[in-house]
Parts: sequence; structure tokens; C-alpha cells
Amino acid sequence: MRWWGNSLISIWHNGGRFNVFTIGKSQRPRAIAWIAGAWILVWAPLAAYAIPSFPGHLGTGQVDIRGEPRTAHGFQPSSFSRPSWLQRETLVNVAADAAPDGTVQDPSLGVNLGDVTDWSTELPFLDLMRSSRPWVAHEEGVWGAWSNERLATEGYLSPEGWPQRLPDGSTGFQTAVLTEQPEEARSIAGTYLLRWEGSATVTLDGLVENIRPEDGAIRFTFAPDKAGAVLIGVTNLDAADPFRNMTLVREDRAALLEGGAVFNPDFLARIQDFRALRFMDWMKTNNSTQRAWEDRPQVTDASWMQRGVPVEIMVQLANEVGADPWFTLPHQADDDYVARFSSYVRDHLDPGLKVYAEWSNEVWNFAFEQTHWAAAQATERWGVAPGGDGFIQFAGVRASEVADIWQTAFGPEAESRLIRVIGTQTGWKGLEVPLLDAPLGVAEGRRPPAESFDAYAVTGYFGHGIGSEDMAPQLLEWLDRGTAVAEVTELARSDLQQLVEDFWPYHQQIARDRNLTLVAYEGGTHIVGHGPVMEDADITQFFTSYSYTPEMGALYGVLLTEWAQLGAGLFTAYSGISSPSRYGSWGALRHLDDSNPRWDALVAANAIAAGWEDRDPSVFRNGVIRLGSDHGETLTGTPEEDDLIALDGDDILIPLGGGDRLHGGPGEDIVRLPGALSDWTKASDGLATVLQQGTEIVRLTAVEVVEFQGSGDRMIITGPD
Repeated sequence: MRWWGNSLISIWHNGGRFNVFTIGKSQRPRAIAWIAGAWILVWAPLAAYAIPSFPGHLGTGQVDIRGEPRTAHGFQPSSFSRPSWLQRETLVNVAADAAPDGTVQDPSLGVNLGDVTDWSTELPFLDLMRSSRPWVAHEEGVWGAWSNERLATEGYLSPEGWPQRLPDGSTGFQTAVLTEQPEEARSIAGTYLLRWEGSATVTLDGLVENIRPEDGAIRFTFAPDKAGAVLIGVTNLDAADPFRNMTLVREDRAALLEGGAVFNPDFLARIQDFRALRFMDWMKTNNSTQRAWEDRPQVTDASWMQRGVPVEIMVQLANEVGADPWFTLPHQADDDYVARFSSYVRDHLDPGLKVYAEWSNEVWNFAFEQTHWAAAQATERWGVAPGGDGFIQFAGVRASEVADIWQTAFGPEAESRLIRVIGTQTGWKGLEVPLLDAPLGVAEGRRPPAESFDAYAVTGYFGHGIGSEDMAPQLLEWLDRGTAVAEVTELARSDLQQLVEDFWPYHQQIARDRNLTLVAYEGGTHIVGHGPVMEDADITQFFTSYSYTPEMGALYGVLLTEWAQLGAGLFTAYSGISSPSRYGSWGALRHLDDSNPRWDALVAANAIAAGWEDRDPSVFRNGVIRLGSDHGETLTGTPEEDDLIALDGDDILIPLGGGDRLHGGPGEDIVRLPGALSDWTKASDGLATVLQQGTEIVRLTAVEVVEFQGSGDRMIITGPD
């Protein structure tokens, strides 16, 4: 903590935050800023946000955040010194202290989770087969001669997606995991354990060393490399003992997976303190082909890369980390699909959490099939609409129908548990009118769509035009002169100014006029090459480097401070964790081991308490993962969803509530539960014993005895059955 002029500041550095003392001042913190290598909470407004020179980075001197709005054909450098939009005070609420378990008590930001693929650096699941590439089959000299779709259609895969028999002429099945992982992601290196059930010959290729085959298993070591992947091959299948249930886990976390845990602890550590998680990419929302409930992703699917992550898993993640889930249902999903999905969420989500419910994603964006589908539906229903806005009117009508199904599912609980969202294009003023009013739908006797929603969603992107074809020659010139960082920062500020001064206030007024809360469904840098520009290696290298500099972190600080000043609701960054490429630098973290000023800006802003709603802070608390040692000990959980994993020795495990998973490991292990034996029901999921008392569920693996503290009863467990 220190004084900066007349401003009292609290400093974040290296992921930590010192306590804040006001020294006789009663002001709330008013902004966040990156100054001299640290994130700062500012109690009185700085004269201007400044970006100092940072040795070791691409470097600028001090730069006032200023700039002209971008023109229709690109950007113009600014010529004035200090805009009024950065001189005004930005009022936000007091920063939240951390709970004893490290949880941010009242977080303020959401984050979009990344696409589930074999090349994703998010690595959300303990079992890497959950994000494996769908199986293909090769022929001699033809890699992938049989696509996954063809294999499934012609009956060569099980309903879950596991190889069952080889097509004639095929040399084998293959899948890929841990593809093109950056060398800097050091924590994912190690020894891995691959296991499967059924009769098959399993082979490994690619980034594997020290291969040690066993019966139904292979151990190997892996080190990340952007130039390769782990390739898993399968041949010699036997219909009498079908191949199935392959898992791949880092060996030191095998007990965690056996105990029933789903999520990678390193992933959880990065995302668990956000207020909300938007699942658009996890649900494969864009261009989705799902229609009926039977088309949905299943927990038993061999991989969740193809159809998306099941609702059961998304709800489980929200419950475990204490975050509001934001779902984006497929555009073709029928009413039964919506009703079943919403009912599952109602029944299984922590009742203290809220649901953001949205139909599809960006049904104004003709880059996506859902917009073409909406246009076709509108033409079939109404013919050619005057003004050509039939597609967005239909989007409003269908979105309202889906929102009404959510409302019906939640019934009287909807007011406290449900937030129905409709989104528009931020830069297309006026598009919201046919979306929210849908006069062609109203003419059919329907209510205006706006009446079915609670929130109106826009974006918070800046820098889109910087990567345009018109800008490419100028960018290359700046790179040659060594001034690209300063110039691009200037352009990004100009775009950010237009967003803050023009688009956001416009949409905030629309929201207020319709009695809706303004939220941001995505936001952050949009600096990426357009068309042929993305193929320019020099520009791509600059963009992917610049996106993680202190200059970018400072821009994020301004973005998030100005959003708080707007008085709107949730801001949801896009996205959390993904590797930068010529297609964009969307991830605030490039991999799970990354650290950079842009991510630090999100963390700092997230720690400033949300001011738009009053919630019990306990709903945002996380569960814990507690790993034992090789000696007997006592492991005690929390009231949240926990994993208690003992190792060797005779251990005592004490869960305190939630959906806990307990693994005793070798030895004589005891679990202590409240109440009497008669209070609990016993079942099995095939792998573990499951005990339930009301809403409290405890999953037991490798546990020999359960003691019930209210009665002295004991239960002897001999297996999961």
C-alpha cells in the first residue's frame, strides 16, 4: 500500500494482494490500473491512466489513454491529450476479501470456457480421453480414410463412440490427445496411465517415451511440444469382449479419478473464483445440429469433443466451484429438449446459484449456421420481411419461447434462480428493435419478445479493425520502425473509447427502457488478422505477443473499470484459457501455467465486489481437494463439494456436506458420517459405494468401514455392490 499523489492504493503483485487500509478516508476504490508492474486499486481518481515503460517487453514510454473514434475504414491516430471519458470518476464497490479457503467472497466477473478439443490448452478434465479427438480409421497410405461420422453411420463404433470392429481394408483406429501443447506448459509433463476394458491391441505413437505395457494398461512419459501429439491406436478387436471405457490420466492423479473426480485441479485453480461460467463453447452451440433430447451429449460418450459436454458435467462444475452457469441452448432444440434441460438444471444446481439461460449464440452473425437457419425459418413463416429483418424477428420469437419454457420449469423459484438472456450485436444500433419487438410475431397474437427476458446482452470487444486488410501495410511499417506497440495501443484505445462513450451507453438506455439488466456475454481484445492478414507471420507474431503485454493489461483495466462505472450487470470475458494463433489470441491465459498482465487485470477486477445484486457470499465458495500422505492421518472436508484422497496407511476421512468423493487408498480406512445408519441409503454406481442422506451424497472408494457418529453404528464395506 502506498500513496500515489493524492490517491491511496492497494497493490497486487505476483498473484497476491496486500490488505487495504484507507487511512482515514472513506472512499470506495474507484478504479484498477497497472502501474509500475503491479495492479492497483485506486481510492481517488488518477489524472489519467498511464502505461509506463516496461523493460523486457515490446515497450512504450508513458502514454495517456486517449484517441479518436475509429472511422468506417480503419483508425486514425489521436491528436488530443486527455479525453473526458477517462477523467471522470469510475465508481465501483469495495474489493472483496477472500474467504478462509481462498475463495473470493463476492466476485464480479464471468468467463467463457474454451472449446473442448484435443489441442485445447484448457485441459479441464482429469481423464484426457474426454477431450480426445473422435476416432478415425486409416487405410494403407491414407490417414483418416474413414471419418468418425462414417464409422458411426456404418456401425463400426459403439453408441458411445468406442471402436468395435475394423472396416475391411483398414489398418487400425486412431485418436489423438495432448496435441500441440506449448513447451511452457510444464505442469502437464509427467508419467501417464492409459487403461481400458475389453480385448484389443493398443499402441502409442507421437510424443511418448518410456512405454511400459501392462495387462489392460500402458504407462508412458510425456513432455509438451507444439509440433506433436500423443497418438493412440487400436487394432485386433474382439466382439465377444468389446473394447470400451478407455481412460488417460496423469499417474499421480489416478486415485483422484478413481474416486470419482472429473476436473483437472490445475484447471479448477484458474477458474474457480469467477462469478459465472459461460458454456457456449463447451456446448458446441455455434452450428449445432442437435434437435431432440436423444441427440444431446451423454456422460458415457467416449469423448466430449464431438457433441459437447453433457449438462450433468456442466452443472457439476458450477456446483463444485460455486459459479453461476450460463447455458446457450442449440438453435434447433425442440421444446422437449429445452424442458428436459431446464428441469435437470432446476433439480441439480445448487439452489443458491443463478442460471443465465440463453437461446443459441449471436443469431445475427451470418458466419454461423444458426443465423442462416433463422432466416430460412422466417422466410418459410412470414415470407420476405420488409427491411429484410425477418431473421432477427424470428430469433426474438424463438428465444422468447425458449425463455418461457425455462420460466415454466423454475416456476415460483424463477425470480431468485433464473436470468433469461437475449443478446444483440453491439455495433448494429437498431437491430434490437425487431429482435425485442418482433412485430410479425406480435401480429400472430404473441407478446413482444422483450417481455420474456431479464437481461439484455452485448459485447465488450475492442481493436477489431486493427487487423483489417487496409491496416496491414501500416502495421508492417510500424513493425519495421519499432513503433508498433505504441501505435497499436493508440488504436485500441480509440476503439475502446467508442465502445465506452457510444455503444455501451446506447445499449444501457435500451435495457433501462425495457426494464432489463445490461450484461456482457463476451468481451476483451479482438485484435486478430482478417482474411489474408492472418497468414502474415510477422503480423500474427506481433498480435500474439502484444495481446499479453502490460499495455494490453492496462487496456483491460480501463475496459473493466468503465463497465463498472456504467452500472450494468455481469461482464463475461472471452475467453479463459486457450493458445494464441493466427485465428486470435482469445485466451486470457495461454495455458494453465501462464501468467501475464491481461489475466492479472481480470483477477484484480473480479476481486472487486459485484454491485448489481445482493447475494449470500457463501454460494460462491469452492470445494477443496485434499491429498493424504503415505502415513495414517485424518482428512476433513468443508461444507462444499470436496475430494478427500488418502494414500497408504490407516486413514480417517470426515466429509462435512455437499457431494463429497472419498478414496481411502491402501490400508484400513474409516469414514465418519453424522446421524445413524438408518438415516442413510446405500447404493452403487458400479465403481464405488454411494451413501445418501437427503441432499447429502458421499461416494466411497477403497473405504472399509463407515462409522455413524449419531448412533455408534458401523457399516462394513466389502466392495461397491
